[in-house]
Amino acid sequence: MKKYFYNIMFAFIGALAFTACSEESGTEPGTDSKPVVTVYQYEAQLPLSADNDVIIRVAANSSVESAYYLAEKAEEKTGRNMSAEAYADYVVSNGKKIDNLSAGNPVDLTVTDMMGDYIITVVGVKGTTKYSTETAFKGLDWRDIATGTYYYSKTNVSGKESSPATLQYCANVDGLYRIKDAFSAGFSLKFTGTGMKGADATGNFEVVRVAAQPTGYTYGKYGDVSIRDVATWQNSDDYLDNQMYESGYCHFWVQYFVSAGNLGYGYDEFVPE
Repeated sequence: MKKYFYNIMFAFIGALAFTACSEESGTEPGTDSKPVVTVYQYEAQLPLSADNDVIIRVAANSSVESAYYLAEKAEEKTGRNMSAEAYADYVVSNGKKIDNLSAGNPVDLTVTDMMGDYIITVVGVKGTTKYSTETAFKGLDWRDIATGTYYYSKTNVSGKESSPATLQYCANVDGLYRIKDAFSAGFSLKFTGTGMKGADATGNFEVVRVAAQPTGYTYGKYGDVSIRDVATWQNSDDYLDNQMYESGYCHFWVQYFVSAGNLGYGYDEFVPE
């Protein structure tokens, strides 16, 4: 019985050794048999707009001789009604070549000014062989509701009492709004409708939510300042008191804070012209 057990063990070890020593094409540098490209997507940072711009990192294996990319609206890509192979050819012919791409040397691409649903396709080429991959991006389509002035409840944080701003709605995301450049260029106050509506002496309104988000301000040694509504801060809708009126007037019961803690809270307002 003991001899039988040893025979099984040696057979198992032999199988492991055989598996470990066998090489599949592509596991060692320079041995890739087919071109492969990989795409990673990163959020754009200022001065770019995360709402409409994106950073794409493209990596390639050692078989890729050249690569191309094309960003187009999803509906346009679908409307072409092409097979995957035909669309890869289309990207090579109509897209942009990715320079300086090689195994071990990925390339970052900046794709800008996208409004709506986009597909970004990357094609790696070796001879007549093509490998295609893609990533999706939704560019927010903002439309003006009213121009006016944004008033800060915490002037010790903003360093000012008010700023010119624009109330906008997002045409391709239901219930999403923003006060464009409420804090400074590129830093807007985004908020979402709840569907809860009412009326008071000021007029008809909808209750909205303000999730935690950066303001672009810094506060001494404490670093970056963020804002959120008091309900989010306290994790209770008992404190939800943000309203957007049909006239465009808005008030938000918000807290300014840093990672170390609270900087104060009060009512910020947007007053349309």
